[in-house]
Amino acid sequence: MLENIVIELSKRIKLVKTLSTKKENKITKFDEKGIYVETGSSRNKFQNGEKQVPYEYIFYDFINEGWQEFLKKSKNVTANDFVKTRGRTSFLMAFFSNLPFVEAFVSGKSTTISLLEFQTDQLPNVTYESVIGFLEEVISGTLEPSQLNQLYDGNLYRVKSRSRQDARLLGFINEFNESNQFEMNEYSTAENKEEYIKRVLLNLGYFRVALICLDLLKGLSKKDRKLALEELGMLIVRNSRGDNLMVESVAKERTNNLLLWLEHTNLIDHDWLPTENYFDTLSNKENVSMSDIRNSLLKVMNEYLSAKRDGFGGHPLGAFVRNDIPKEFYHLDFIDSSKYTVTGSVGQGNWASVPWIAVMNRKITVSTQRGYYIVYLFSEDMKSVYLTLAQGVTETSKEEMQRIKDEIRDSISISSKVKKEDHINLGNSTKARQYAESTAAYIHYRLDEMPNETTLIEDLKEMVDIYEHYITLKEGYQTQETMNTDGLMVRETEEVSLNDQELIHHIYSYIRSKGFFYKKEEVINLFLSLKTKPFVILSGISGTGKTKMVQWFAESVGATEENGKFSLIPIRPDWNDGSDLLGYVDIKGEFKEGPLTKVIKRAVDQPNLPFFVLLDEMNLARVEYYFSDILSVMESRKWKDGQIVSSNLLSKEIAGTDLKLPNNLYIIGTVNMDETTHPFSKKVLDRANTIEFNRVELGNLLFLSEQNQVEPIVIGQESFESNYLHLKDVYLGNKDLVEKVTGELVRINEALQLMSAQVGYRVRDEICFYMAYNSESQLLDFDQALDHCILQKILPRIAGSDSRVDQLLRNLFQHFTNRQYEEDIDFSGTQLTGAKYPLSAAKVMEMLRRLEDGFTSFWIS
Repeated sequence: MLENIVIELSKRIKLVKTLSTKKENKITKFDEKGIYVETGSSRNKFQNGEKQVPYEYIFYDFINEGWQEFLKKSKNVTANDFVKTRGRTSFLMAFFSNLPFVEAFVSGKSTTISLLEFQTDQLPNVTYESVIGFLEEVISGTLEPSQLNQLYDGNLYRVKSRSRQDARLLGFINEFNESNQFEMNEYSTAENKEEYIKRVLLNLGYFRVALICLDLLKGLSKKDRKLALEELGMLIVRNSRGDNLMVESVAKERTNNLLLWLEHTNLIDHDWLPTENYFDTLSNKENVSMSDIRNSLLKVMNEYLSAKRDGFGGHPLGAFVRNDIPKEFYHLDFIDSSKYTVTGSVGQGNWASVPWIAVMNRKITVSTQRGYYIVYLFSEDMKSVYLTLAQGVTETSKEEMQRIKDEIRDSISISSKVKKEDHINLGNSTKARQYAESTAAYIHYRLDEMPNETTLIEDLKEMVDIYEHYITLKEGYQTQETMNTDGLMVRETEEVSLNDQELIHHIYSYIRSKGFFYKKEEVINLFLSLKTKPFVILSGISGTGKTKMVQWFAESVGATEENGKFSLIPIRPDWNDGSDLLGYVDIKGEFKEGPLTKVIKRAVDQPNLPFFVLLDEMNLARVEYYFSDILSVMESRKWKDGQIVSSNLLSKEIAGTDLKLPNNLYIIGTVNMDETTHPFSKKVLDRANTIEFNRVELGNLLFLSEQNQVEPIVIGQESFESNYLHLKDVYLGNKDLVEKVTGELVRINEALQLMSAQVGYRVRDEICFYMAYNSESQLLDFDQALDHCILQKILPRIAGSDSRVDQLLRNLFQHFTNRQYEEDIDFSGTQLTGAKYPLSAAKVMEMLRRLEDGFTSFWIS
C-alpha cells in the first residue's frame, strides 16, 4: 500500500527542486500512467525545435522501480544506489525527499536521502480513553506516576505503566516518571481538553507523518489507509531499544491506537479521513523556512512589560509564549519534535522576571529544572534576549554546574561566534542571576539590533550543533571515573549506538584527525575482519603505521591504555610457549599472571565493551610456539544457551579460576617480514585475516591541513561481536550469497590444486562470514569485498620456487583480470583498471615478478 503514497505525492506536488543544484522540475499534469515533468532543459529544447513537447513523461512504474531501489538500502542512499532508474536519479531523490518520512542531507557535492526512524514509544501504547483516564487520576491525586510499582503488580501494573508511557509521550510525565506540573495545570484548566491534546499531537513527529500520509491516501478505502500506515510503521519504527523494526502485531496495535487518538481529537473523522489538508499545512518540505522566530521574540520583548501590569491568568501573551512560539521552532527542519521538545514560559501563577523559551533534547531532559539545554533568556528590562546553552538551576549543585560549564566551553571551537564567558546580564533578581550563572555559552541580541530571520536560524542551528556535540562527548564518553582492580583509571560510560556505516565514518574521521592517512576502505576491511574473527594480522614494511592504525582504531571507540581496554604487548624473540602471554606457576606454586591474562579478566568483567590487544612484532618469536593454545581455544568456540563460549584457556587448578576466551576480546598482531623474523605456518594463516600495509604516499599531505578534531566515543560490544560460527548460521539468511561465494572459491581451488594449496572449510566459512557482514551493512561492493578476502585468506598460502607456482599464479591472474599475464604489464597496476579483483591481481603480479629471482611468497622480504 505504501507505493500509493508515492504515486499520490506526484499528483499533489507541483514543483520538485533537485537537492544540490536546486534545478526546477515542474509537474504540469498527470494521467493514469504517469506525470508530465517540465524542466529548463526540456523547455529550451522545445523552444529551439529540438523537441516536439516541452516536457518529459515519467511513468508511475518507473517511479515505483526507483522507490523499490531506495527501500533496498533506505539509509544514506546516494545516486549510485539507483541502478535501474539511473538517468533520473537527481529527480527521484528530490521527489522522494518530499515524502513526510524521508529526509535529505546535502554536504558539499554529497547528497543522500534516508528514511526517518522512530521508536515504538513514539506511538500510542493504549487507547485514548486509557491515557486520559490515567491523567485524570494523576490530576485528582489518586495516583502518583513515579510509584506504580508500589501500587500495582501483575497485569494491572503493565496496563498502568503503558498509560504512563503515553502520558510521557504527550509531555505530562518526565523521564523520571514525575509529573510535569506546569503541563498538568495547563491541561486541567483548559476549557477544551481535547483541543489541548490536539495541539500537542500536531507537534509530535510520528503523528505529523501519519496525518500527511492519510491526506495523501484520501482516495483509498478506510481499510487500505490503515493497512498503509501499518506498513509504514514496520518500515520506519524500531523497538524501544532501537535494534529491530516493529513487527506486524505491534504495528497493528499501535496504528489502531494512533487512529483512535486522531479521531478523538478531531484530526480525522470517523472514516479516518483528515479534517484538514495536512499535506499543505503540516509539511515543510517545499518551504524550508516557514518559521517566524524573529517576530516572535520581538513580540515578547515589546509587550511583556506591559503585560506584567495585567492579571496573569488567561493573558493572551502567556498563551502565545506557551503554545504559538513552540510551533515556530517545529517548522525548522532541524528541530524535530520526535527528538526535541520546545517549551515557553512566562511564569507559573505569576509573571516571571525572566521569561524563556527552551529547546531540549528529549534523551537529556524534558524539564528545565534539570539537565542542560538550549534556552532563549529575556532580560528583565526586555532590551535583550540571549540564545544560550544553559542548565537547570533547581536540581543542579554549584559544583556540578561549574563542571558542566567548563566542559561545554571546552567543546566549542575557537572559530564559533558563540561567546564562552560570564558577561551575560539578565537583571538583578535572584532568578536572573541564577540563570546567568547557569549559562555556559550564548549569543546576545539587542531589541534595537535584532538580526534577520535567516541569521537567527543559522545561530540556532550552530547552537544545536554545539549542544549535540556536547551530548556525544558527555553521554558517549566522559562520565564518572573509577579505579579498576588493576589500578587503572576507567570511566563508567554510556555507549553510543551507531550503525556500521556511521561507525566506520567515525573511526575513519578520528584516525584522519590524528594526522594519519588511511583509505576508508582499509578501515572497513579491518572492521569486517575483526567482526569475522577476533584475530587479525597486519603485515608490511616497517614505518607504514600498522601499530598506530590499531591504536587509533581502538581509541576512536573508547578503548585506551589508560582505561585498560587497549593493551600493547611487545613480543620477545625468546618466547617459546604460552606461559609468556598467559602466565605460569612459580616455584612457590603461585600463579603469576601473564599480560594477556590480565586483559582477559578485565574483558570478562565488562562483557558489553570491546577490548583490543596488539601483539607488536608478533613474529619475532615463532607464533606456533607461544600462541598455539590461544589459536586452539579460538577454534573451540561453540553456541551454548544463545552465547558463544570457548574451552578453557587456563584451568581453575592453574589460575585459580577457569579462564575462557571472552567474545569481546580482539587480538591484532603486527608483523614485519625480514631476516630477524619467522615465517607463518598454514595453521596460523588459516585462522587469521592477513592485511597488508605497504602503501606509502609521502606526497599526500592534504589530510594534514584538516583541523577538525574528532572526539572518541564509546561503542558497545554489539557493534563488533560475531553472529556466525558455522556456515549454517549464515546460510539460513544469506543462501544466495553463500552459494555465489562458494562457487567462486571452487573455481579458485581448481587453480590451487596445482600445488595442493586449496582452501578448506574453515577458510570458506570465514570468507562467507565476512561477505555476509559486508552485505548486511552495505559497506563494499560484492567483488570489492571478495577481493579483500582472496588477498587476505588465500594468497598468503602460496609460496615456492618451481614451475607449478608460476603456472598457478598465472592462472589466478587470468581469473582475476580475464586476461593473460604478460611480463611487460605496468607494475604500478594502472593497467588493472576493470579487473574483477584488482588488489589480488596486483599481488599476484608482484609475486610473479619476485619468482624471477628464484623464489616467491606473499611476503615482502
